[in-house]
Amino acid sequence: MRIILVLGVVLAGCTSTVAPGLPDGKNRVVDIVNTTDIPLQFSAFNAERRGLIRQPSAEGTVAANYYLTVDFADGSGACLYNLRADFGDGQSAEAAGFNTCTEVSWVVGP
Repeated sequence: MRIILVLGVVLAGCTSTVAPGLPDGKNRVVDIVNTTDIPLQFSAFNAERRGLIRQPSAEGTVAANYYLTVDFADGSGACLYNLRADFGDGQSAEAAGFNTCTEVSWVVGP
């Protein structure tokens, strides 16, 4: 089963095309790939947005040895996001300033 995350909403079993990106023509669709045997909680924050209170731009769960497709076209025009993966065993991984306009996947694992 493929899971597609669009602006914070998880859609299971969706086969339709993800909503088109912003008019700037940049593709902000990224696969979050979990290559471990442990499920992870994924979250992303717009790195270009400032302020004390920051809501996640995207979040979801990625099963062990699976991936989650995320469309970061949130209307802000931002390309840079801080990504975080929290594993059930207490470990975590981060990618600060991940460029969603030029990268197509973030592989989390050994």
